[in-house]
This record gives sequence, structure tokens and C-alpha cells, in this order.
Amino acid sequence: MRYRLDAQDIGMFGPEDLDRLATAYASLCGEHAISDNEEACRRLARALIQLYRHGVREPQQLVSALRMSPAA
Repeated sequence: MRYRLDAQDIGMFGPEDLDRLATAYASLCGEHAISDNEEACRRLARALIQLYRHGVREPQQLVSALRMSPAA
């Protein structure tokens, strides 16, 4: 029996996934005026990836979720 792994099954993101994450990341970084070298950016990226892996896939939904979150 063959089992075909989806890229998401092994923690990989495809080009469309990366585009969505990058869109949300850029929007939130712009709102919070944080540079790419700050710890806040790493926390933001981790939070976006975690939400994405839990099924929040649209950039605007990701942005909205992290606007409400005190961790962002």
C-alpha cells in the first residue's frame, strides 16, 4: 500500500503557502514598525506558522487573529 505524503504532513510549505504567510507577515510588520532583525519578528513568524498549521490560511484572517492576540 502506498501512502503519498502531502507537503503539509511533513511540515513543508509550498509556494502558495509561503505567499500567504509573507503577505500576513509584511502587513503585521508594517503595522508594528518592527525590523527584520528584532526578536519581535521571530515571535511574529512563529505565531503565523503556528496559526497556519492549525488551519488559518487566509492572510487577512492571520492578521486579524494576531491583532487580537496579546502575544503578537
